Amino acid sequence: MEDLNGLHILVTRPSAQAVPWAERLQTLGAKTSVISLLEIVPVLDSAQIQAIKNCILDFNLYHKAIFVSQNAVEFGFDWIENYWPQLPIGVEFFAVGETTARQLQARGAPVTDLAQSQTGAMTSETLLQSPALQSVSGQKIVIFRGLGGRPHIGEALAARGAKIDYCELYQRLLPEDSGAKFAQIFQQNLENLILVLHSGEALENLQKILRQPDLATFDIAEKIVLLVPSQRIVELAKAAGFIRVAAAQNATEAGMLQGLIELKRELPSFKTQVKKV
Repeated sequence: MEDLNGLHILVTRPSAQAVPWAERLQTLGAKTSVISLLEIVPVLDSAQIQAIKNCILDFNLYHKAIFVSQNAVEFGFDWIENYWPQLPIGVEFFAVGETTARQLQARGAPVTDLAQSQTGAMTSETLLQSPALQSVSGQKIVIFRGLGGRPHIGEALAARGAKIDYCELYQRLLPEDSGAKFAQIFQQNLENLILVLHSGEALENLQKILRQPDLATFDIAEKIVLLVPSQRIVELAKAAGFIRVAAAQNATEAGMLQGLIELKRELPSFKTQVKKV
């Protein structure tokens, strides 16, 4: 595998995932800085907790359960295992992405249309191509996700006639000290700095940070190089004013690592991109 020598990679994942990945990047020669743009915490509002409990108590009434992320599996099965020592018969399990599918299997849940989770795309659109999700009229489907997650899967399945419930288990918060940490980084030389974002939520939080007065004067959106996990997020980043944006195949570590390797090769041409007037 090619190395990452000469790159300074800014890792923005939640801290539990960021540190081991940063260490892996260092073994390939990269300099790394870790500044989390997302903190994953369980929902705390009593009404939200009751809504989760209602979904879990009725879990056996669902035809299908979709888990959109590793966090959805972790938080969801902490609830499920409390109320269902054995998984109810008849519920089909689906995952967005191979990593989420592996997490489900580790919890003892058989994943329907597993190959659909292993295509490498790791997107909602890919999951919706699953043969088992085409004829769902009249079926009850629960989607395990974070608070206010992307509605695309639910909307598409509802359009196919399914009855959709959301089990919203966790929320994504912007760590309080992230702005100050970014200010320190951006006061340094931005040469060969690549900021890696694993989700649309991370991009949204980056935009919030860059609007802070102590960062607004750096014109960072026009200077920084971003690596994001999909073409959809590339378009969101460019619409937000970022110029130098590259897409990896997906948000898995393998996908993002390959994206970094390819981006290293293309970095000289990325640096010549300028804002269109």
